[in-house]
Amino acid sequence: MIEEGLIKELLDFHARHNKQRIEDGKPPDYTKGIFQTLGFKEFHNYLMLSEEERNSETGQKLLEQSIKCMKLATRRYARRQTKMVRGRFLEHPAREIPPIYELDTTDLTLWDELVTKKAIHIIDSYMNGTPCDYTTATVTIDEEKKKIDGNSYNYCEVCNRVMIGDNVYAIHLKSFRHMRVLKKKKQIQPSLAADNLE
Repeated sequence: MIEEGLIKELLDFHARHNKQRIEDGKPPDYTKGIFQTLGFKEFHNYLMLSEEERNSETGQKLLEQSIKCMKLATRRYARRQTKMVRGRFLEHPAREIPPIYELDTTDLTLWDELVTKKAIHIIDSYMNGTPCDYTTATVTIDEEKKKIDGNSYNYCEVCNRVMIGDNVYAIHLKSFRHMRVLKKKKQIQPSLAADNLE
């Protein structure tokens, strides 16, 4: 991304959109629109420098630090995406899903062979109902997850609440709210027992 001109793109965008906003006294909002894109918030301090400051030693160090932060954020984002795909499609016990195939996009020089041709073959075989030459991604569902009932009726006697789904109920039993109510009830019970003895 750096070699393809990311810094120039960020500087141009900053000059056109973000700089005027900051001069008007409005702080940058990295929670909306394109400003959520990886790179904007990581490079904010560098973008705020003047051209002279950016070319200084301090500016170059800030640029290196921004690049490191962007790489870290990119890795985190990729891990979240992978976890989301696995959780929704490859490890979900009750979801009916179509076959999922992996495409290796790491080497751009092999894009046509590993991505384009493979994707076209997969789609053609699916549309025509013919056998596919590629294997699907491995579905791995934990045996414990298979036993979880998403529609079960669970009643917590401690909190006097009804929860639908085993997973929701399990989360509730570990929650701060449940523990707090349980603690209060345990404090009340010994005092009631002492009152009964008197």
